[in-house]
Parts: sequence; structure tokens; C-alpha cells
Amino acid sequence: MHSFKYRGISMFAQEALKAHGPSAHLVVASGGNAAYAACGVAFALRMKCTAFVPLKSASVKPLLEAYGATVQVGGETFQEALNKAKEAVASDPSAVLVPAYDHPTLWRGHSSLIKEVSKQLPSASPKPDAIVCAVGGGGLLAGIILGCQDVGWDEVPILGMETQGSNCFYQSMLANRTASPNSSALGNSSDTRQDQEYQVKVSHLHQLTSKALCLGATSPTAGAVRFALDRRGPVNCICTTDEMSMKAAIDYLNEQKQLVELACATALVPAYDARILKSVGVLQDSQAGENKRPLVVFVVCGGANVNLDDMVGYSQILKDFEKTGKDPYSEPFWLDGAIVS
Repeated sequence: MHSFKYRGISMFAQEALKAHGPSAHLVVASGGNAAYAACGVAFALRMKCTAFVPLKSASVKPLLEAYGATVQVGGETFQEALNKAKEAVASDPSAVLVPAYDHPTLWRGHSSLIKEVSKQLPSASPKPDAIVCAVGGGGLLAGIILGCQDVGWDEVPILGMETQGSNCFYQSMLANRTASPNSSALGNSSDTRQDQEYQVKVSHLHQLTSKALCLGATSPTAGAVRFALDRRGPVNCICTTDEMSMKAAIDYLNEQKQLVELACATALVPAYDARILKSVGVLQDSQAGENKRPLVVFVVCGGANVNLDDMVGYSQILKDFEKTGKDPYSEPFWLDGAIVS
């Protein structure tokens, strides 16, 4: 299903099926992986499904309809599509609004990823040295934290990767950890609000300027912020430039022969830019001839929003960038409110 979202949304759909019976109707607002997952799950479980997509994502309509879903363009923006989805749910007692990332059932479904990884590691390496994942709204991260609790990996460092133009989770963590964050390592302007349920501050971005569209949540789930703050092991929040993510996508394609969307490629940057793992103490400079490689788990979530034209476009952007004498992997990145060169 191209994405980790299938894990959590399939669990959510099964609960809806139990609550409403065969008449259960899944309604989702998304132009990305949440819509793909919801439509795919509905097809597998023989459930009715309606997807509302924003105009900029109208090209996915035939792909979603191939699963038998009803697909409507819900407006110019995601918010307009979401409003249409809510109206549809309000008019149908059997309809359930499928959340993209903000629901405990999704998190529990996503946690299965860590249980699987724990069974696949070599017996000589019972725990990884770090886990790296992309963060948009924080649903995947919440699932990883829960999964780590289940398998006894509470102390394993987690690196949450975002881009500098789409970093609502990063800003939320800074708001809770730092009284006066460095404005030069903050990103787009935002408002900070107190979430009463989880008792944390949550940042709401005024705009998204990153090309990593699937990281494009304007605010994270407060539950993920709470989990990260309370976790015994570190959750390091890191922001890359779009160019760093583009280069990682190209490098991964050349190395592994797989296409991944820019959001996923953001999680792959530490695989190619050693500065990041060194900055959090996971990778050490070799000493006395030793060259022990750390065991790092990268969550390669793939994603459906990628094509060859994107890769060609990224290649051209990188060529123009490198003509200025710059290397994307030499650009500064942000780590927990600090600028790292």
C-alpha cells in the first residue's frame, strides 16, 4: 500500500466495522497516502468509502476510484476537502471520518512496525543504536514510541526528521522545551496553543513552504508531543533543507533502485550525511583502527506521491544548486533548536 499509514488505518477501519457492521462507511479527506490507505483498506474489507481530495491532488482521483471508492474534489485546499468530509459524515449515521494521523488507534496500528523490526534484527544485536523516521503530523512517531515500549526499546534514540519549511512537530517540541528558542533555527511563523487533553504546547504553522508535501501538517498531534516529552530515551528533532532531502531521494534511487517521495527521503538524509548521526552521538569517529558501524533503523515509508518527473525535477534543482559551488550535504541543518554546520 506504499505507506505505513495502511497499518493504522486498517486497524481503525476494523474497529469501525465492528461498531457499525456491514453498513460502515469510511470517509477520508486527503490527497495523499491516507486516502490511498483508506481506499485500499475499504476494498480489502468490502466497505463503502468516500474520499474528498483537494484540487491540487485531483490527479489521484482515478487511482482511488480503482479501489471502488467514491472520490470527489472537495475544494481548493485540504481544509475545504476536510470540511466536505465532515459534512458527509454528519449526514450519514454509518459514516466514520478516517483521521490522517491524530488518533490513538492509528498509533497502535503503526506500532506493529517496531514489533516486526525487533524480530528481524540479528540475534547479536538485540537493540538498534537509533531509529530514524520522517515526521509530519506525528502519527508514525507516536506509533514508533509505543512500539518501542512494547519491545523494551524505550532508551533507543529516535531521530524525527522534518524539512525547514514544514516543521510543526519540531516547533512544538521547542515550545515545550525552550523558553526562548533561536529564531534563526525555527522556521515559518506560527502560533502556539495549549492542548488541554495532553497538557502540551502545540505549534500551528501559518504557512508551509517545503516541497515535501506529505510532511505538510500545519500542527502535530498533541499525543505525539506528549509521548516524545515523556519518553525515557531521547527524541531528537532535526530539520533539513529541501535540497538535502532531494539529494537523499536521488542517492537512494541510484543505490537501492527505488522511488520514494520527498517526505520519506527526509528520513534518509542521515544515511548519506554522516554529520547528523555524529551530532547526536550515534556515529563516532574511528579510533585506534576501530570502525564499528552503528545499527540504525531507517523507516523507509515510501509513499505514493512520487513519479519519474519529480526525480527529473529534483535533479535539475540540484544541478542548479551545485553550480553555485554548494553541496546539499554541507548545508546547515537544525538540531533541537541549534544550527549545525
